[in-house]
Amino acid sequence: MTDAQTLNVDEARVEAFAGRLITDFAGASTTAMTVLGDRLGLFRAMTGAGPVTPAELAATTGLNQRLVTEWLRQLAVSGYVTVDGDRFTLPFEHALALSVVDSPAYVVAAGEIVTGFFLSLEHLEAAFRADGGLSGDEVPGCTYHGIERYFRTAYVNQLAQTWFPAVPGLVAKLKSGARVADVGCGHGFADLLIGRMWPRSSVTGFDVHEPSIATARARAIEAGSPANVSFHVADAAAIGGHGRFDVVVYFDALHDLGDPEAALTAAYDALAPGGVVVAVEPWSADDWTGTIGMPITRIGYASSTALCTPGSLAQPGAYGLGTLGGPSQRLELLAKAGFVDPALAADTGFNLVVTARKP
Repeated sequence: MTDAQTLNVDEARVEAFAGRLITDFAGASTTAMTVLGDRLGLFRAMTGAGPVTPAELAATTGLNQRLVTEWLRQLAVSGYVTVDGDRFTLPFEHALALSVVDSPAYVVAAGEIVTGFFLSLEHLEAAFRADGGLSGDEVPGCTYHGIERYFRTAYVNQLAQTWFPAVPGLVAKLKSGARVADVGCGHGFADLLIGRMWPRSSVTGFDVHEPSIATARARAIEAGSPANVSFHVADAAAIGGHGRFDVVVYFDALHDLGDPEAALTAAYDALAPGGVVVAVEPWSADDWTGTIGMPITRIGYASSTALCTPGSLAQPGAYGLGTLGGPSQRLELLAKAGFVDPALAADTGFNLVVTARKP
């Protein structure tokens, strides 16, 4: 640092930013404690239990009382639980986000995704120094399971209520019976949900990640092995080998693909005339600078840097679309693949639903 730079330093700005940095580090520390509480069942044990002492919570969960005490104090100073004397309470409004599965606010599993960022830092550092690619095998298991749980909330509360009704003619197709392909299906929760809600339709999930397909098949068995849902290990460009479809969907997956252009062209070829393509993507804006400071885009660009973009760069095509970037990029890809009437069907503030049809 030069003498001139030293003289021109705005000390108040330095102090403000250092405080901001410490605040972010405090949030990251609380995220670790949140993941711990989620994994250990501490939030579930506190839900509806009213005020509890550390000893009572430790006895209920079978955990070490001394560590439970420190955990409760950390959550209390962070504002996650309240404290009165030696008793701690998890407000039900907070439980809706932390422990009540299928609540519209249930987002605790995002912590597992963030945990995965830290666990893959060495691989990510190597990717920065090389071709940018991070293979699926280099992503820790907690990331995949965190994604399943995190997006389950949106599937349960948005898919049939908002996303699909916003796409012209889609619900009618599903009610009468349609063949649906889900590209990048992950653990298959959305496919099992669609198959259950619209039993006349059939759903085929595709994913290149073999462990995810193995999990999806296990989930299907747990759900009673529905005859109208199946899963296959396959590249996005290979879905045409499984027959004609009436609907092709990408749930938080289009931006993860190594070659989304080739994938959408394959979807176009696999669709019957009049078929529909739907891509549900994380919320973003065409002008990313207008989202500066927004928590949702702070998380989104971190996900893009640590997971989605390097995952794309590790695949054939290495397109690197990115997790965010706005709807226009997605609509242009649909038009380029030959689809007509590309449109932003829904903007929920959390997701974008883009759609188009085959003539």
